Amino acid sequence: MTRKTIKSSKPSGGRAIGLGKRISKSLSAQLLCGALGSLLAAITAFFLVLALGNSLLDHTIYGEPFAKRMADKEFSKLQEFVDTEKITEDNIQYLNVWSNRNHFLSLIIYKGEKCLYTSSVWYQLDDDSEVQPLTFDPSYESPEAEYHLTLSSGNTVQAFLYYYAGDSFYTVLTILSAAAAFIIFSGCFITLVHHKLAYIKKMKQELDILSGGALEYQVTVQGEDELGQLAYGIDQMRRSILAHQQAEERARSASSQLVTAMSHDLRTPLTSLLAYLELLDRKKYENEEQLHLFVKKSLEQTLRIKTMADQMFEYFLVYSAEWEQPDTEPQDADTLLEQFWGEYAFSLQSKGFSVETEFHPLHGSIAVNLELLRRAFDNIYSNLLKYADPAKPIRIIFQRKESQLVLRICNTVSPQHNSRESTNIGLNTCRRILEYHGGSFEAKEQNGIFEVRLTLPIG
Repeated sequence: MTRKTIKSSKPSGGRAIGLGKRISKSLSAQLLCGALGSLLAAITAFFLVLALGNSLLDHTIYGEPFAKRMADKEFSKLQEFVDTEKITEDNIQYLNVWSNRNHFLSLIIYKGEKCLYTSSVWYQLDDDSEVQPLTFDPSYESPEAEYHLTLSSGNTVQAFLYYYAGDSFYTVLTILSAAAAFIIFSGCFITLVHHKLAYIKKMKQELDILSGGALEYQVTVQGEDELGQLAYGIDQMRRSILAHQQAEERARSASSQLVTAMSHDLRTPLTSLLAYLELLDRKKYENEEQLHLFVKKSLEQTLRIKTMADQMFEYFLVYSAEWEQPDTEPQDADTLLEQFWGEYAFSLQSKGFSVETEFHPLHGSIAVNLELLRRAFDNIYSNLLKYADPAKPIRIIFQRKESQLVLRICNTVSPQHNSRESTNIGLNTCRRILEYHGGSFEAKEQNGIFEVRLTLPIG
């Protein structure tokens, strides 16, 4: 056996793995932020509508041009009332009838310096804070509000007519601003709630789909709040159930294929064994030498059946659903691999095979169950004995690649064995054992070269 050792340096550091942390946003916090945002939008809308409304009123109803037009219009009606009712200086108080109909107007009439009529009672506070009637003087009045009213007596007097729309429009504007703020608040907040309710409704529809058996349907995950986490949990549960079902289906399919293959493979040795036993039972042998030949052939077929039974038992043992995760112990990778495959290489050479090994330093430990690992290696060794071409070398290589131990075994397939065993029980057992150890197992044949590649995590 030729052993070649290649030196390699031990990795000086590990790659830092960043663990992303999901930042969960509480649903109640989102609703609170939504309510505060809606309130802020409502307040903004309230003052915006109020400001725009005030600006509009100041330029229309409460503006001087509008008030002047309204005063001109009402003065024409006042002159018609005076003419109709024959108002003179003596019965000028009858103008109260007209004033009571026009609450937005204030009328003051002067004859010279004397105040003949006022539609309202005006008061003022004197120095002693006592209420006194207001003193009227034409010079205090606004020239824009001055009109010349002709009484029925033919005398013309000064009339000052003031138009004021009152506070009713401001009150209406305030109500409209509050209504706009309420609509904005309700619209913003209801939009947020509707979005969440729509997501809940969608989740309910997707759950109905899943409950119908369509586990391939992916649950929609939106956001990172409680609803998003719930959807994520449901989708993970769906994936788990689907994976479990698929594993069960694969196991049922593999078991069915195994039973079919084993039935076919057992039929041949059983038929041969039955034939030899019938010959022995009927004493259809010519001499003692032929008797021993029949017995030898019967034993060979019996051993062949026993081997198949052992393989099938091993298969069901490894693939049993009740088979628990094996207990593992840390082992030095270099010592363990050199011990196993050093022995296998020596045994193969003693049986006439040519073996080439490349044992690279591993510098680490592996957590394994020795009994199961030996079972996997024994299966590989058994396949080499059965199917490898003794005239061509067998290559055994193991090395470390980052955090993985990689073992490769390559051999040329013997011309006497054109195909591998039909059931592939040994290879499937190896794959199962390596998967239980967190590793992987691959086997392939190409151009007459059969290669096995297995990996194990190494620390």
